[in-house]
Amino acid sequence: MSKTTIPTGGIADSAVTAVKTSGVNPTTEAVVFRLTTNLSGNEDPVTNWEVADDAMAGKVGTGITQSSGIFSFGTTGIYAIQFTGSCFDSSTDDVQVNLEIKGSSNGGSNYDALGQGMTNLHHAAQHTFSISCIADITSTSNSKIKFVVDGNNGEVNGSSTVNYTFVTFIRLGDT
Repeated sequence: MSKTTIPTGGIADSAVTAVKTSGVNPTTEAVVFRLTTNLSGNEDPVTNWEVADDAMAGKVGTGITQSSGIFSFGTTGIYAIQFTGSCFDSSTDDVQVNLEIKGSSNGGSNYDALGQGMTNLHHAAQHTFSISCIADITSTSNSKIKFVVDGNNGEVNGSSTVNYTFVTFIRLGDT
């Protein structure tokens, strides 16, 4: 039996509303912050961040902010967080660089490790690597994130025009 049309069942345009499509979580926050200057040695927290502002840099929402390297959230939810570092050995030695994502649920009194990674650089090599985590941001006043570089005998690339070392936040849904 061949059909050339599919019946719509008589659904009026006004019958589908945002309330009736609950369970669909559009992205309400997405932003990239980049390190603006090179970093030598350890830093806890990393502080030289700016929102990526290139001609085609995109972002959604305005609720993720940072002050002195401590990131705060304007909306609770489940967030994907990624820390990408471009690191290099400025000499002929073998060096190591560690990147860490740390989170606090008590306003920054103490931080737990949410993600950690390292790279070893040999003889003027350069590596880019990423670490990531999923964080449950349950409070807009108490949930904090910071990024740490330690064990750093090399250099971490920064730039105010290119995303060499950067962090990405994407809100995935409700907490």
